[in-house]
Amino acid sequence: MVKNIFFSLFFLFKFFNYFAQSIPEYEQFEVYKQDKNNKILIIPFENKMYSSSIDNEIAEYNRLNYSSIKEEMKKGISEQILLSISNKTPAISLEHHKESNSQILNYIYNSIGLKYEKVKSKDTVEVTTKKTDLIKERLNKFVHQTNQLHEKAKYDRGNLNNGEIHTFNYNEERFMNVIIQNPNLLEELNNKYRTNYYIFINEFHIGRALAIPGNVYLKKRQISTHYTVFNQRGKEVDAGVIRVQMPEDVYSIKKIERDYISLIARELCSFIPEPKVEKATLVKEAKDNKNSKNQRKIIYGVLE
Repeated sequence: MVKNIFFSLFFLFKFFNYFAQSIPEYEQFEVYKQDKNNKILIIPFENKMYSSSIDNEIAEYNRLNYSSIKEEMKKGISEQILLSISNKTPAISLEHHKESNSQILNYIYNSIGLKYEKVKSKDTVEVTTKKTDLIKERLNKFVHQTNQLHEKAKYDRGNLNNGEIHTFNYNEERFMNVIIQNPNLLEELNNKYRTNYYIFINEFHIGRALAIPGNVYLKKRQISTHYTVFNQRGKEVDAGVIRVQMPEDVYSIKKIERDYISLIARELCSFIPEPKVEKATLVKEAKDNKNSKNQRKIIYGVLE
């Protein structure tokens, strides 16, 4: 009898202890603060815009097929972006719904062009546009798109050379930018997904390991992500390339995503405007936080 009571108490203690430790882990996902005016669509890179010098090692380390590494990286980038913006703005990842959206992705890829351009300084501030300026902007956009269609044959969508993506040689730093050739694309995406910001992941590259300056025995490889962000009017809100350094012996996909791609996602998401949140949402968030704290006090009280 005493033994049964002992085991029962031990089981209850383990249960409550596990439950108490679990609460902080889930709190980060119990966030109700969502922007009522904005919604983001994340569009993954095309397969041919992916290059990695360590896919064989990654495949062997993670026990994955070589062909599946690319898809895992696509999901990893989108997932880290979702985690970076989950408490600010609602978002949809086409990569996470690829099976149901494969036709949409093909349509998007056929509606855009890719071209190396000079890296621009970040300008994430959007100014309210007057009606006259909006008309001028639309006219300029029409002329720009017409010129781009005429120059379509000149676009270099990239080629592989020694495991890296290259086009023409330029003296200034360049990145792979998106050119929207279909003037109806964003409007059609808005009608389908109710989104008004669009993150295009244009190119992803994991480079060869190179010795760092001053230490020939310590090598690192560079992960680079080229991206473009448009608003609903087709204005380029942000664009460029983000690079992070990774030790040469890192092959775990989870570690690559958690420790390095997450840094890329955080910097990429700096364009997001401050959320405009309903008062009822903030009240609910505050109430749930209070209930969560009270629940922890009760659990810790039981444990004591």
